[in-house]
Amino acid sequence: MKFSRKTVLGAAVTAGALLTTAACGSGDDTGGAPSAGTVVVPDPGGDLGKAMKKAFFDPFEKKTGIDVVLSPGEFDAAVVLTGVKAGAPAFDLVNINGAVLQRFRDGAALEPVDYTQWKAGDRDKISPVKAADDAVPAYYISVVPAWSTAKLGDQALTSWADFWDVAKFPGKRTLAPGAWGAGGATFEIAALADGVAPKDLYPIDYDRVFASLDKLKPNLVKYWETGAEPIQLLTGGQVTVASAWNGRVAGAKEKGVPVASTWNQSILQYDNWAILKGAKNAKNAQKLLAFMMEPQAQADFANAITYSPANSAAFDLLSEDRAALLPTSPKNVASAVTQDYDWWTATAPGSTKSNEEVAIERWQAWVSK
Repeated sequence: MKFSRKTVLGAAVTAGALLTTAACGSGDDTGGAPSAGTVVVPDPGGDLGKAMKKAFFDPFEKKTGIDVVLSPGEFDAAVVLTGVKAGAPAFDLVNINGAVLQRFRDGAALEPVDYTQWKAGDRDKISPVKAADDAVPAYYISVVPAWSTAKLGDQALTSWADFWDVAKFPGKRTLAPGAWGAGGATFEIAALADGVAPKDLYPIDYDRVFASLDKLKPNLVKYWETGAEPIQLLTGGQVTVASAWNGRVAGAKEKGVPVASTWNQSILQYDNWAILKGAKNAKNAQKLLAFMMEPQAQADFANAITYSPANSAAFDLLSEDRAALLPTSPKNVASAVTQDYDWWTATAPGSTKSNEEVAIERWQAWVSK
């Protein structure tokens, strides 16, 4: 899965690419030693793929002799579900966005997680979202208010209400498009900006959300299309304030880019690890999943990329400076809001459509005005 979340469900993985990757294998050179088997996983690519390989896949191969076969191409839920239904899943272990997980559950497409494979205590440490019978949170990212320090100087936003306050914090804005549904957290952001308390966010009041967006619309330059674009718009001077994923802000700051953000009212998003029904290498997938959830592997992952570990015990192994960059560190998570994917995927009252589908329809009508 590549971060833009818009493209999480993009192009299908071709069978040819999968077969090519499987034939080539992956991981350390074992000098011709026989493999202990394989486990096929979609390759998310980019920095996320590199972090997973460094923290999870390479150490797992070295420890077990099981080859982690990384299949290139973006994850297409519909294609993957079709493969499961046909009894030929393309992967063993998959990384599924929280807002899409219910589709796999509805399709009876997931194997139960074998928690007997896990080290004692690890399941209890999965937080703030708990590990389920059929899926485990993989990592957390946050959508945060970000701004150009070159334009605002010492002024600092402390909430989404400040994001809307163009008198106090002058300049143009950018948000993710509501056409992504839950993906860009735009609906939650607009509600919080209008004063809705985090505990009262769900069910989302669409009338209140769009009234809130009406107030900001004259100052919206555009709706960003990729995870990199908010930083580009901030540094290019087109906008002064943007919603952005925390990792993008952290990466820019490391390079000396004049941007800042606040953790207050950050919107937590997460993906899930799950094993596909009928997976050819299900036993190896269970072993890999258990290994990835160990505190040390989780800490190694968080040191490789600014995504929060799913196992909260990993924070005991991270430096204070590193923890400060992560959405679910004890300090940062206190003021965070976790997206409710159960609500987003539930059927809307009086409709046959999901809450997300209804939100997208409302957005399309609003944005076209």
